[in-house]
Amino acid sequence: MTVITTQDQYWAALDLGSNSFHFLLVRATGNSFVVVERLKEKVQLLSGFSDGQIHADAQMRGLQCLRRFAQRLQPISRQQIIVMGTHALRQATGASDFVAAAEDILQVPVQIISGQQEAKLIYLGVTYHITRPLDPRLVIDIGGGSTELAFGAGASSACELSIAVGCVALKERYFNMDALRPLGYAEAKQAALKALNENFGSSALNESLAGNRSLNVFGTSGTIESILMVLAANSQAQQQITVEGIAWLEQAIKDKRWVLDAGLPGLSPERTDIFPAGVAILSACFEVLQIQSMQYVPVTLLQGMMGQAVVKDITADLCEDSVDQLAMRFGVDTQQANRVEDCARQLFQQTRSWWQDGDDLQKYDWGRLLAWAARLHEVGMQISPRHYHRHGAYIIKHAELPGFSEHQRSVLSMLVRGHRRSLPGLAFQAYEPEISAKLLRLVALLRLAVILQRSHHDADSPVIEVTTTGDTLHLRCGNGWLASHRMSDKELQVEAGQLVQAGLRLVVGDLA
Repeated sequence: MTVITTQDQYWAALDLGSNSFHFLLVRATGNSFVVVERLKEKVQLLSGFSDGQIHADAQMRGLQCLRRFAQRLQPISRQQIIVMGTHALRQATGASDFVAAAEDILQVPVQIISGQQEAKLIYLGVTYHITRPLDPRLVIDIGGGSTELAFGAGASSACELSIAVGCVALKERYFNMDALRPLGYAEAKQAALKALNENFGSSALNESLAGNRSLNVFGTSGTIESILMVLAANSQAQQQITVEGIAWLEQAIKDKRWVLDAGLPGLSPERTDIFPAGVAILSACFEVLQIQSMQYVPVTLLQGMMGQAVVKDITADLCEDSVDQLAMRFGVDTQQANRVEDCARQLFQQTRSWWQDGDDLQKYDWGRLLAWAARLHEVGMQISPRHYHRHGAYIIKHAELPGFSEHQRSVLSMLVRGHRRSLPGLAFQAYEPEISAKLLRLVALLRLAVILQRSHHDADSPVIEVTTTGDTLHLRCGNGWLASHRMSDKELQVEAGQLVQAGLRLVVGDLA
């Protein structure tokens, strides 16, 4: 028997960072890729760094890590493995010996990239991840040995800046075991401010940002993630890091309200040693670059490396591709999905008055959310027809969906969960009242589209007319459709009772 393998679809990337070594294994799909496995080991190449030399112990930790990673690389084509080294290997005068040993272990060339190249790739990874690639944005990544910044308004960054200040280097200098953390924090913050001011003031990045102070700011890396997690665990943040949150965090460190080594809510134990240094760098970034808020994006250099190697068109609509790939993977009936999507779009277009008030239209993109939910509403069928809406919601919430933020995935999951049976009332309460009301209206339209396309047959699609009066939805079907489609007629009557409990009124009748 011939065994057919798909190893040619797999790509791997390794980031030999100053703090940690990262490994990413993906499977190429369409214009995208699906993450198969992530690995990470804390190596800290900069620990003990002196006179341009990587300490022998750090080298040993790094090579032992690569020997472990090498096992997972065995079935992957050497031409589809990318290995890059960053700040520590850029700075080390004796890096060639470590690189030669690493290449011998991996049997792959190791590229030592510049800070500007690193910033470009991180920006590319963020572009690949977010849904609106044309909005002006600043991307900040705080690493173990350097901090990378990139600005742009398209698929590629327009200007980049790499600053030799990182959380491992600052930890080594200002946060040894004998130093008081409040004093060490103040000195680390001053060092970060000095480095940023010296490099940023006369840079092209400063000129680019001068006319774009209202742009979106995205932060990547474990440092920024850990800061957001600590702020959230202490009720100081939800989805963004704000200037007020940073100030609160600094004050807590200065007042010695925490003993980090004993554990801190929201902070991974492996990051306790570098956490104060990371806060100092991010606070300096907020101050020098006049940032008011920052959104964390779960992207690393690895996503940029993969985006460059695998993604054919970085400007393509990644969300559309992700939805199509997920539907294909779970064998969704595309003809039925298209029927429901077309009907949902009609309903949406005819209820414009429901969506035009408020400033949340662009943020939530209600029409696209409804279309995606319609396309994926049967994605859980592959697991079981029973409770397939719940299976579908779980798949969407936990699947790799490039282009979707965690928040968008959560909303999409809730819409699929709510498209039949009981309405997930508690889930709506997690949002602000105005947003909750619109999500309820959105799921109501999806539920109606599913009922109206109950026959799974093009010839049975009804002519519909919809009008709204406040929270009342008037639905009329043409050509005696209701009388000839008894199942949908009955389900619409039941649906009217469901919606009235949620504060919506559904009135169904025939077109005159």
